[in-house]
Amino acid sequence: MTERIFVFVDEEELFSVMKDLDCLYCRNPVTASKHHLKKRHLRFAIYYKDSGIGKFSIPCYCADGGHGRSHWHCPMCMKILQRTKDYKIHITNHGVEMTDKSTVELQPTTVLLETLQTDTDDGTTGNKSSCQKCGVHFTTTSNLRRHERLQHCQDQQPMLCVDAKNAIYVTPKDPHGPRVPVHVRKSFSLQILLCELEECWDFMKAQAQRGNPGRECRHLMRTSHARPYTPPPPLCVRSLEDMTRRHLLSSPHTQQCQEIHTRADLDGVDCVYPVFWGEHELSERCVYFSVYTGFKDKWCQFGRTRVSFDTRSGSWKCLCEFRRSRCVHKCLSMWWLFQERPELLGNALDMSADGVEVLEEEDGVKLCPEEGEDIC
Repeated sequence: MTERIFVFVDEEELFSVMKDLDCLYCRNPVTASKHHLKKRHLRFAIYYKDSGIGKFSIPCYCADGGHGRSHWHCPMCMKILQRTKDYKIHITNHGVEMTDKSTVELQPTTVLLETLQTDTDDGTTGNKSSCQKCGVHFTTTSNLRRHERLQHCQDQQPMLCVDAKNAIYVTPKDPHGPRVPVHVRKSFSLQILLCELEECWDFMKAQAQRGNPGRECRHLMRTSHARPYTPPPPLCVRSLEDMTRRHLLSSPHTQQCQEIHTRADLDGVDCVYPVFWGEHELSERCVYFSVYTGFKDKWCQFGRTRVSFDTRSGSWKCLCEFRRSRCVHKCLSMWWLFQERPELLGNALDMSADGVEVLEEEDGVKLCPEEGEDIC
């Protein structure tokens, strides 16, 4: 299903989103023809500038507003406002500048000229203005990218299943910046729709109070294009023993790792599931792990926690209550890397004169141990 958006830079962008499908902004099924969009939505659009770029929002008549009445969805915080006056005040508080239609209509021409100039400088042609899959022509490359994202599921944020038994997935929290993963649970058979972020709880709770209990947060919506579950390479006890023999793990932590690994096997789930965003053309600097905990708490609501490893600095982070210490979840993640991808430990693994490899850790914990001292 096409994702609804509530801000546009020109009318062609609005027309291209639905292409005569059922209107996404009306409660009752109606074809989203140009005539309908102009008469029902564009006629009442609100125009403004955001970071110097002309944009506009259209009123919505979906069930979120109650009884099919017109309302406004804030594209910045997802808040719903019933009155046009309140919506104008609300988006102004987000830092936008109210303007009129004539000012906004000049923006696409400016963007087009800049795009053409960029293409000329790069020596490329204007073929990028047409969709390679359906042939629809666009005046700007930004509109084309939006069309490809919405209509052909391109540029989607990755969604990976890390626990098929309990229907647990991971997906980036934000579409920009560090792609820190969050856990979600979605299973229609188990009637579960859960995201571990508190802000998403509030959003779905508010939607339920408005009579839309099935409304999902942006993270849960991505499960529609989730990659099928693929089991990672299992942890091998022999590699754990090798780490202990090299003094990379203390005996107590080795025992803890074995206990959690055994519990995960008994539960029929993966103890450590690595998340490599580099496979999805995202930054490869950080490697993330979804690690089995065996119990539920505020930091591991679905029985799993998140561990991250910075391949440049060699630092580790974990969400658990022992985040500033050598927690067992970091040890489990180190175990997996040591076994499967030791080359990624380049900045955290040095070879001493005795042939003993040492792992480094952040947050004030010594990275190179004293003689006879164990790591993790």
